[in-house]
Amino acid sequence: MLQCPQCTKPLRELVRRCPTCQADLDLLVDYVSHLQGGLDRAENLVRAGELGQAVWAYLEVLEVDPDNATARRQVSQVVTAVRQFDFTTPGRRWANHLPPLSPREPGWPAWLRWSLIATAFVLVAILSFLAGRVEWEWPTMPTNQEQVLPKPDNTQIGPPQQ
Repeated sequence: MLQCPQCTKPLRELVRRCPTCQADLDLLVDYVSHLQGGLDRAENLVRAGELGQAVWAYLEVLEVDPDNATARRQVSQVVTAVRQFDFTTPGRRWANHLPPLSPREPGWPAWLRWSLIATAFVLVAILSFLAGRVEWEWPTMPTNQEQVLPKPDNTQIGPPQQ
């Protein structure tokens, strides 16, 4: 339902003056009548069998009013039919010297493959970072000839002597 742009009251019929605030609605009336005229022309073209011209008429309506439900529905039906035709006739693509459609590759989806690669990269980066921070000392095993003695304690208890 249309509403007055000045007072935002709903308009019951398409008039050139708002019954509430007496605002001039000529632009709004022209806008709506142009849309309705475009829809009527497109519908007549569909009935006459001129589907290509009808689609263009619906697209003209959508340029003015992108939210028009009738025009969106009609254009989406045509687009769906064209998409179905493109997918069901790969032999005609070869005859028209078009590249073939790429078939779906069996296996993992692309997003999963990329996420696994990214995870592996992050793990390698973390491990290499941690390996660089650790001081590596290889333990040695004492032989029978070596004796392991505690180191002497050189610390003094009490005040230093002079």
